[in-house]
Amino acid sequence: MGEKESKINVLLMEGITIFFVIFVHSGTPNQVYAFFSYGLSAMCFARGYQWRDRTFKELVKSRFQLVKTYYFAGLVNTLLFLTIPSRFLPVSKGTYFLNFITGRLDRLDQIPITVVQFWFLLMLFFAEIFYWIFEKNRFLLSAAFVLSLLLRLIPHAPVPLKLDAALCTIPFFVMGRIWKENKYTVKRTDFLLSVAGLILISQTNGDISWNNQWFGKNGLIAFLGEILGALIVIYLAEIVKMLKIDKFFYKIAFNSLFVISYHMLLESIISIPFIFLVGNISDPMFAIHKFWYVIFPLVLIFVFACLKFIPQRIRNFLIGDFKRMRKGVKSP
Repeated sequence: MGEKESKINVLLMEGITIFFVIFVHSGTPNQVYAFFSYGLSAMCFARGYQWRDRTFKELVKSRFQLVKTYYFAGLVNTLLFLTIPSRFLPVSKGTYFLNFITGRLDRLDQIPITVVQFWFLLMLFFAEIFYWIFEKNRFLLSAAFVLSLLLRLIPHAPVPLKLDAALCTIPFFVMGRIWKENKYTVKRTDFLLSVAGLILISQTNGDISWNNQWFGKNGLIAFLGEILGALIVIYLAEIVKMLKIDKFFYKIAFNSLFVISYHMLLESIISIPFIFLVGNISDPMFAIHKFWYVIFPLVLIFVFACLKFIPQRIRNFLIGDFKRMRKGVKSP
C-alpha cells in the first residue's frame, strides 16, 4: 500500500459490493460464495472512511431510513411470501412474522426467503450508533475492537436486531478513518496479492456470515480475509472508473435500498419456471443452484428494468421513504 493525494470512491464501493451480494444470492457454487462472503467489510470500511462528526440526533435522523426500509419493505416482502398456503410452509406464519420483527433473520428456515438480505440494514444502523458512542473514547473503542474479534473466535448464538453483527463491523470503521487520515491507496500488486490471499483463505477457512455469526474454521483468519475483501473492493472501484463502466455501479449505489430490498423477490419469481423445469418443488434451492448462471443475469436485467420503468415515487414508497416520495426526489 502506498500514499498519495487521492480519495476512495465510496459510492462505487457500495455499488460493487451490492452487485456482489446479488451475485452470490443467485445460487453460486459454494467455492464462489465463500470467496465473496468476505466482501461486506468494504461497506463498513466505506462508512468509516466518510465518517464525520455529528450529534446523536443528527446521526439517527440521517440513518433512520435504514430501519424504516427494514420494517416497511421487509413487511411487503413478508406479506407477499406468506401468500403461499400454510401447508407448504415448515413453520407457522406467526413464527415468520416474529422472527422478522425481532431481527432474527439468522433463522433461515423460519423466515421468508425474500427477507434474508434485510439483516444488513439493521446491522448497519446499529453499527453506526455503536461507532458514534465508542469513537469518543479511546478505551471504549479499543474494547469494542477486541470484543469484535472475540465474537469471531467464540461460538455463540446470534442475538436479536443484529447487535452482535453490528459490533463485528467496528474494526472496519476504524480502518476506514485511519485510511483517510493517512491517504493510503491500493496498488496493483496489493490487489493481486489480496485476491490470491482471499482465494486461499476462503477455500480453506470456508464461507463466513455476519448474519449467522459464523466465521469459518478460525475467526482471526476470517478477519484477515475480511480485510483483504475490503482492499479488493477499493481497487475494483478504481478499475470500473478507469474502464468507464462506473455508471452501472452508480445506478446500483444511488438506488441501494430498493435494490437490496427487492432483488431476492425478483429472484424468487424468476426461479419459478426453473423449479418446475427441474421438477423438485420440495427443494427450490436445487434448481437455483443448478441454473445460477442464468438466474443471475436475469435478476440484474429485472432489477434495472424496475429502476427504469417503476416511477421514483413508487420506489420511494416501496422502501418506506415517504418524505422523498412526497417531495418527488429523483435518483440519478
